[in-house]
Amino acid sequence: MADPRRKAGTVKRRSSGGRRTVSADEEAVKIEISSEEPEAVSGEQAAEPEQSAEAEQNGEAEKSEEKDELLERYQRLAAEFDNYRKRQARDFNRLIDQGRKKLVSELLVVLDNFDRARTTAQGDHSDKEIVDGIMQTSDQLVSILRKEGLEEIVTEPGDAFDPNLHEAMFAEDLEEGETDIVLEVYQKAYRFGQDLLRPARVKVGRAAARNGG
Repeated sequence: MADPRRKAGTVKRRSSGGRRTVSADEEAVKIEISSEEPEAVSGEQAAEPEQSAEAEQNGEAEKSEEKDELLERYQRLAAEFDNYRKRQARDFNRLIDQGRKKLVSELLVVLDNFDRARTTAQGDHSDKEIVDGIMQTSDQLVSILRKEGLEEIVTEPGDAFDPNLHEAMFAEDLEEGETDIVLEVYQKAYRFGQDLLRPARVKVGRAAARNGG
């Protein structure tokens, strides 16, 4: 028969180190803690996939942002290079035009000499072969200069005087008729592209001054 003085909540356990008494309450706490631990571990394990998915999404977002930045930089560099290429082409063409313009301008003196030679040869009835040679050489020079961009501004006697195209070397008073007209052309006018290389040198007819009386 059990000893009534022994407490119902006391359980005796043996161990190699001796005898120790464990209460029923302590045993219940151990059992409760033991049953809760797996739930805590399973909760942490459930959080890990969510964190991993979030990290993966963040990584993809960063990669997409870097890709957009690289694309933007590439497009900007491509636009800058295209502008640079066009600017270099314009500068190169401008230098070429300036060189051609200078050469053509210097050759105008040669062309003037040919014009005078043609006029003289035709006037004094020189040898036909000499005249033909001068005219042929002059025509060849004119053809070459035209290909380079030279254009003659035709000026003839009777044209209205234009200070933008004509340079008045002499003026002659006219008693009647139109005034400010070209009476004689001494030197032809030429342009290169849109630029005036030189104006035509002319004699201008003007109205004579009349004294009142």
